Amino acid sequence: MRRIIGIDFGLSKVGVAISDPSGIISMPLEVIRYKEQKDLVKSLKKIALEKNVKTLVIGYPLNMNYKENNMTEIIDKFKIIMEKNDFEIYLEDERLSSEYAKKIMRQQNIKTGKNKEMVDVLAASIILQTYLDRKK
Repeated sequence: MRRIIGIDFGLSKVGVAISDPSGIISMPLEVIRYKEQKDLVKSLKKIALEKNVKTLVIGYPLNMNYKENNMTEIIDKFKIIMEKNDFEIYLEDERLSSEYAKKIMRQQNIKTGKNKEMVDVLAASIILQTYLDRKK
């Protein structure tokens, strides 16, 4: 089985997580900062090549009432772009993933306000782990 990348999508940065080769455990990887979406695509393609990844799981930020919003529209367009770049894409409900990441950090006595990038990579890892657990 190939590794899988998980993404917590943002408009200027994304948290990135990666699975172990057997697809059981998700691990935080890095935060990608970008100005233009083409830069993000280039960075993700580079990571995917280095890590032998063809599948992306992107957090899908539905509202609490399961309604789509402006961000889901942006992610829908990003999904199409990544599919055109030969990635297999899955969308995973990400509601409360950032809040759960902050809770984990607070339990470890890590301040969430000054460690926003850590929140992003933990949220990406939570999104990916949710997908992996559901696929078992």
